[in-house]
Amino acid sequence: MRTFGPNVNGYYDVSYQMVDNLRRRAEAHFRRQEIEKAELTSINAFEAHRKRVRDHFMSAIGGLPEERTPLNVQCTGSIDRGGFTIEKLIYESQPEFYVTAALYVPKGITSPQPAVVFVHGHSDLGKSYPTYQAVCVDLADNGFIVLAVDPPGQGERFQYFDPEKGERIIGGCTTEHTHAGLQFTLAGASVGRHFIWDVMRGIDYLETRPEVDPTRIGLTGNSGGGTQACLLMMSESRFAGSVPCTFVMTLESYMKTGQAQDSEQIVPGCFANGPDHDDYITAMAPKPVLVGAAAYDYFPIEGAMEAVDRAKRIYALYGAEDNVDIAVAPTRHSYSSYLREACVNWYKQHFRGEAPDFSTGEPETVPDESLWATPRGQVLDLYPDSKTVFDLNRERLELSGASLPTINGTADQIRETVRKVLGIPERRNKHIHPRIVAENVVDGYRTEEIFFFSEPNIVVTGVFIHPREGTPVEQTDLILFENGTDDNPDKREWLESRLAAGRQLFVFDPRGIGGVQVRPFNRGGNPHGGEYKLGSDAMMLGISTMGLRVSDVLCGYDYLRTRSDVDQIGLYGIGSGAFYAYFAATLADGFASIEFQDLLYSYRNLADTRYYNQERYNLKVMAWNLLPNFDLVNLTPCFGERPTQWVSPRNAKGEVLTADVFNREFLTVARESGYSGKAGLTLCNE
Repeated sequence: MRTFGPNVNGYYDVSYQMVDNLRRRAEAHFRRQEIEKAELTSINAFEAHRKRVRDHFMSAIGGLPEERTPLNVQCTGSIDRGGFTIEKLIYESQPEFYVTAALYVPKGITSPQPAVVFVHGHSDLGKSYPTYQAVCVDLADNGFIVLAVDPPGQGERFQYFDPEKGERIIGGCTTEHTHAGLQFTLAGASVGRHFIWDVMRGIDYLETRPEVDPTRIGLTGNSGGGTQACLLMMSESRFAGSVPCTFVMTLESYMKTGQAQDSEQIVPGCFANGPDHDDYITAMAPKPVLVGAAAYDYFPIEGAMEAVDRAKRIYALYGAEDNVDIAVAPTRHSYSSYLREACVNWYKQHFRGEAPDFSTGEPETVPDESLWATPRGQVLDLYPDSKTVFDLNRERLELSGASLPTINGTADQIRETVRKVLGIPERRNKHIHPRIVAENVVDGYRTEEIFFFSEPNIVVTGVFIHPREGTPVEQTDLILFENGTDDNPDKREWLESRLAAGRQLFVFDPRGIGGVQVRPFNRGGNPHGGEYKLGSDAMMLGISTMGLRVSDVLCGYDYLRTRSDVDQIGLYGIGSGAFYAYFAATLADGFASIEFQDLLYSYRNLADTRYYNQERYNLKVMAWNLLPNFDLVNLTPCFGERPTQWVSPRNAKGEVLTADVFNREFLTVARESGYSGKAGLTLCNE
């Protein structure tokens, strides 16, 4: 069976079109925000802007816990380092959710002193990573109290850990963050909310220490710690200063690199509504903020400089231009000695009014296990039944009432909710000008290779296959394979069985798939490859790649309706194509029959499954805030009386459901929740 050659048989360069489309959408927002920020010429105007951005940020991450529950702080040991001691701490930021930390306390303190919270970049060692220890040692040697907090998934806080085997189950840390974070995405939140809350509770503890001056608590971290610093600058007003390193840039500059970031670094809707990185800085205005940057970083130095320049314009409104600056180290991505020195001197100057005259050396660090607050280096080893971020996300879903959300109203109202959540425009391209770029006969089957535009600058492709001459046509099926038309050769036997049954077939490629697949453009491996990067960019636009592809499928349906040789139109999807088919069938009532093969039966099951199959279920088939609005079963009223067949439905682990389980978990629920189709839903396990 036919497939497309490169660039739609040479007719159109599609290899970068999906990237370019998302970038064009984002650039429209970036230019708008430039104009809006240029109009922030008074403190009142800026304060209103800052509130809008912060409100959106809090909504995007799913808010923060409301109750400050008992910390139950344990000090499990201490190390004497000469000029300071290190206390090994465990506290509960939420009940049974344990945080490990190290508190560096200089000796000889006679009055409350400034403190600095250190948040860690993406090292599995967390607070024990020698580069990060060196920052804490330099600060402590200069009289600053330092609280170094292990984030979820790092240090002693692996969230997917087998205490019996003493082995990590999912990792390293960025992989773990995203595995958990995708479930937060479905819940309308970010796993980053727990990174933030853990540190905020750490500040609660610092405020109880007599050595600490609560009016002089600072913050620093680099890379993923720079991310955390920025999230905290937006969230926590008690910080009196900050030194975020090797992360601050502009959203536009990083988007152009094609690189991905893990889940807590993605703020839904930020391209459209902020925060951009200058907003993180100015969230603290007019408090002192020093941006640490590396000249040879993969985070663009140009973006870092631009963010600081933007922030300076806001700080000028307060007459505080000297309170924001940038330090650039002649290094690659690292919290280098240059930045350690700059950090210490920034806090000496702004927290103590001292001359910035510190010169760093080679601070002595200790072995990893010396800083363990737990006996064998993992919270889940010490407390195997304690909570993880997975458990906290499930609890939040339960509290939000999303165990089985109900959409009240007409089918049109349900469809409007789906459009909004997936980011599907109500109006689609009605002026389809198809190009038939090849016609062939393959083993007696006449085929047409076709492309058209589903929206400006987006080409979609499809192969139309006619039954052999003499076979009467009963229906035309729109087919969505996992890999689009690229799957045609492997699906030949299946295609021929359909053709023999009197079906014309239109095997269709939504954007980024099959004949319009995206060329490799980033260096991220699983789970942070190109598809994840595109999904993240779409989410930061407030839409989803799934929604864009569903919109393409609807245009494929519109195209078929223009053909004089097409009467009834059926819809079939398999794998990721089954998700697109499901939502297309929800939104368009013209499909005569609907089939879904290998489709996940419930997004809630996905959120409830700790070890779900991430190869099957990822941003390609997800949308932010989906579950608080609906699950798949809630959309069945939109199918009306059309024959609707599930073939081999699957659970979150990718396992095929038995008929009994599917009947109990989906069919019965669908009927009890108002499905009224006379034809009914049916199951066929192949």
